[in-house]
Amino acid sequence: MGEIFKLGFMLMLVAVIAAVALGYVNSITLPIIAEQKEQAKLDAMIDVAGSLGSGELSFDSLSVPSLENPYAEVDQTLAVVSVTDSTGSELGYLFVAYGRGYSSTIQTMVAVNTLGVITGTTILFQQETPGLGANVSNPAKFMYQFDDLGYSSLLLSKDGGDLDAITGSTITSRAVTSSVRAGMEALSASGIIPGDGGVL
Repeated sequence: MGEIFKLGFMLMLVAVIAAVALGYVNSITLPIIAEQKEQAKLDAMIDVAGSLGSGELSFDSLSVPSLENPYAEVDQTLAVVSVTDSTGSELGYLFVAYGRGYSSTIQTMVAVNTLGVITGTTILFQQETPGLGANVSNPAKFMYQFDDLGYSSLLLSKDGGDLDAITGSTITSRAVTSSVRAGMEALSASGIIPGDGGVL
């Protein structure tokens, strides 16, 4: 009986040491991971904003009291960034769209010009099924279709639009499409962009 207690105590001791070690490692790596995520977001902003114009670009957060949040159901907020060139001329806007996919909340960085037309997109985060929904991160497989569209054109062919879903990944494709459309509709409703840029 004493041997069982001794074994139980040893197992408990190992578990406590492991928990403390994991907690310590987590406390060290958490700020590094957060910093890397912020840097990745900034890199994506610079990359996508390049579709709005060349040269030195400036980014400013836009505060719009009337801006509705279409991403509340995934516990996220619609934040809009204004992009200006070196002369101070406004080129367009950036925002991150959040859509609930098959196995993750997909984050899409979107650049929209002042006419309400998408000029660039990139996937910031996704954890969809490898070989299927994860293909959404490959611009040549899906996101290229968003260029030069206004929000009314953002519909999958299965929903009456012209965008082709990734084969075997309708849920993921619809999540991205719907989240980008919802963000653009909110920008339009608040007067940031005009009604609908349509198709160029």
